[in-house]
Amino acid sequence: MSVVKPTLLFLAHRIPYPPTKGEKLRAYNLLKGLSETYDIWLGAPLDDPDDWQYRDALDAYCVETYIADIRGRTRHRAAVEALARGEPVSYSYFRHRGMMDWVAKRTGERTFDAVFVYSSGAAPYLKAIRRTAGVTIMDFVDVDSEKWRALGETAKGPMKHVYTREAKLMLAEERRLGALSDANLLVTDAECALFTELTGLPAQTVGNGVDTDYWGAAKTVGTPYSGKRERVIFTGVMDYEPNVEAVTWFAAEAMPKLRATGRDVEFVIAGGRPSKVVQGLANDKDITVTGRVEDMRGWLGHADLAVAPLLLARGVQNKVLEAMAAGTPVLTTTPALTGIDAVPGQDALVCETGESFAASICTMLDDRARREAMAASAQAFVQGGYGWGAKVSGLIEIIEAARTAAPSQVA
Repeated sequence: MSVVKPTLLFLAHRIPYPPTKGEKLRAYNLLKGLSETYDIWLGAPLDDPDDWQYRDALDAYCVETYIADIRGRTRHRAAVEALARGEPVSYSYFRHRGMMDWVAKRTGERTFDAVFVYSSGAAPYLKAIRRTAGVTIMDFVDVDSEKWRALGETAKGPMKHVYTREAKLMLAEERRLGALSDANLLVTDAECALFTELTGLPAQTVGNGVDTDYWGAAKTVGTPYSGKRERVIFTGVMDYEPNVEAVTWFAAEAMPKLRATGRDVEFVIAGGRPSKVVQGLANDKDITVTGRVEDMRGWLGHADLAVAPLLLARGVQNKVLEAMAAGTPVLTTTPALTGIDAVPGQDALVCETGESFAASICTMLDDRARREAMAASAQAFVQGGYGWGAKVSGLIEIIEAARTAAPSQVA
């Protein structure tokens, strides 16, 4: 006899596939895990042309999927609309009329036991919901308003105004949505504390995990490298401003000091959608920009070291967890290690300046035993507490506890 599962409407700001970047990794693994307990209806926009081939990839986990095609939509157009509406640019960018209609139709046909909103960018779709008897869970992931505020502090020209405006409007939305939802989720205890400080509202932590089996096989995947050079690697989506800032800073501050040592070290920047600034770094003979790769495990697993020189980082950095799981020693700034309970010096090295990165890279490259010990310690660390199964179980407990509370009022 088949078991009747509770129903869940999963609204995401982007299709949670392929799981090749932080936001999609979290959404995909939560969706996949939740599908074992709930019947899921998924609605999500798709803005990356390369991802259109994957629009049916999540059907196996869902009763129904609606993937809204927003390919070709630009931030500039969204900004113009946002100004006219008096709303955040993120709302204008991710809103799609067809998906609004789909949400309205499906929630008119049934009352879902839970509505799970992944990222504040999906919040506009809550206005289309017709029945709200079930609970609503807001997974803010990070405090987006703080990210925009930080970007506004360093930006110049018109972008300073754009970022500052986005920060102000997103903070107002975080307060509104947080007050009306049945549970507010963030990725780290620090983000929860910040959310509560800024909004006065409670929040709960559902941390990021890592697929330890998948990444643990990284060294068994064929190497993409040729030659005998020593290699340090940075992984990530390379049009994301904090990633762009990180690699340009490393190229300017650490690479010249590495060259001065006489070492033949190659800096590999691996990840899709490299911006023009990042592409320009490849003019340096010691820097390689790969663009999108089919299997990041080979690139990461066969590098000598991984670096995460992020100056601005929110939440848990999946790139750090993945490198640890792959058995590649990690050198990271303090912001990039925030939210990961690793032991500095044992599971990862913390560096804050170009000089310290260069010196630590040389030290690690000269000491194979230390590299292997750190890699083994980091792998054991992530295997012990960062598997996705435990994260999903914690999320289910939160949803089921919320279902005993009053119906959500989000609109």
